[in-house]
Amino acid sequence: MENKKYGVKQGYIVREIAGEFIAVPVDSSCGTNIVVLNPVSRFLWDLMKTEKTFDELLDAMLSNYDVSKEEAETDLKDFLKQLTESGLLN
Repeated sequence: MENKKYGVKQGYIVREIAGEFIAVPVDSSCGTNIVVLNPVSRFLWDLMKTEKTFDELLDAMLSNYDVSKEEAETDLKDFLKQLTESGLLN
């Protein structure tokens, strides 16, 4: 899993609305999925504009947030699973 690269699909813009970050498709090929992002998932989304490995994303989380490695791994796996299920990854 760590060698696989993750990247978000092109064709989305992220806007802050009422304190929440929302990724909205601007390209009809992206479908109609709208994603609400918290600050950490917004950080990851921005990183994944260029493909990153799981380990690169995990290292970035650990460097930028006060979180245990175990919690970061769990949260990252959950986020990637949600993006995969929503069809938002390349």
